Amino acid sequence: MRSLANEARAARHAAVLDEATVEFNREGVSGASLSKIARRVGITRAGLYNYCLDRQDLVHQCYLRACKSFKSDLLRAEQAAGDSLDRVAAFVRLVLDADHPPVAVLTELGFLNPEQEASVRAARGETVAAMRALLAQGVREGSIRSCDLDIVSQALFGMLTWTTLSRIWTADTDDTLGARMAAMAPRIILEGVAADGVDIPPSRARLKGILPAPPSSERDQRLEALARAGSHLFNRRGIDGVSLDDVAAELGATKAVLYHYFDSKPAFVAYCYDRGFDIMSRIIDAAGTGSTGLECMMMVVELSVQAQLEDIHILWPSSGFGGLPAPLQKRLLERTNFLVGRSAELTRRGFVDGTVKTWDVAPMKHLTSGAHSLLSQWLPLGGRRSSKEIGHEISRFLCLGLRERKAVLVAGSSALVTAE
Repeated sequence: MRSLANEARAARHAAVLDEATVEFNREGVSGASLSKIARRVGITRAGLYNYCLDRQDLVHQCYLRACKSFKSDLLRAEQAAGDSLDRVAAFVRLVLDADHPPVAVLTELGFLNPEQEASVRAARGETVAAMRALLAQGVREGSIRSCDLDIVSQALFGMLTWTTLSRIWTADTDDTLGARMAAMAPRIILEGVAADGVDIPPSRARLKGILPAPPSSERDQRLEALARAGSHLFNRRGIDGVSLDDVAAELGATKAVLYHYFDSKPAFVAYCYDRGFDIMSRIIDAAGTGSTGLECMMMVVELSVQAQLEDIHILWPSSGFGGLPAPLQKRLLERTNFLVGRSAELTRRGFVDGTVKTWDVAPMKHLTSGAHSLLSQWLPLGGRRSSKEIGHEISRFLCLGLRERKAVLVAGSSALVTAE
């Protein structure tokens, strides 16, 4: 009897974490309704505290479970038949399977206490290290091409977690999209989006020159400084985990400076998001000057990476969209879908000129955007590679995938070609 009771409790606990994960991803950790979570599980709000100490503990549990879930999927994939590349594909399929429990997107680490945050970072670090080890094994055995394994590992996990947020931020209700992304993801990760035989152009994306002119008035200079500082902190710590005091302290000022320009934190967040979308519009404008559709796609990726990692600091979409004020949600939804549509046009240009594989464009855009999402949260500050180099490494990953392509000599000539 006790065993059955324990199993029932474990199942109820898992259901609590499932519902809490969905709520936190959509509404944010502060905006989430604990009463709704409890009601969906079939318990009272008071009963919820049989499974957690408080909201912070519930967030911590969801975040740790997300890390452990990825690690468990990776361990299962490592038992699959085939080489390391086959095991990477198996891992991707496990994560994106329709029956996989929901996975929390780890964007609100600043909401946790220092001990909890450290435990989540350590758990995620273990999973990323395990993926890196699998990729390194594939390089040694010749199934995976040589690449920067640290950056590619982060990009791969970004693709898998972004699939949740991208559907929230675009309000996509297509019931088939999840299955289509699950089918598309292994193909992109293993084979890349560049058409066979197409040369990968060198990096020529430069953020400098496409940004607006530096503000001239003292007021606009102050607003720009506040937006950069706020966006930088929000990206690394989460919107709910950063206070206006934190933003002011980043600039060596007081909170009164922020309240001189904004009447509330939501108003400041809205300003940061609008600024980020303005810069992304400029990035897509600049990417449209590429000579081929493939180069256009690469420029979007590389410029987006630079905008996140350089001191321009654009605020990247994260969890909590549903918790934003309704007018802001409406505006950001329109802007998101407008940019997604323009980006899809560049992809279709690659279909037409033959530089991009003619695949299902909707899941392709969700997945490729994920490869360069949320980088500023996980890549170490002041790393060994510049933002330009990181951007080009990620764009090459999306173009080429992971598979090693072996060079062979064409009979009767001195030309080398790649063999699949």
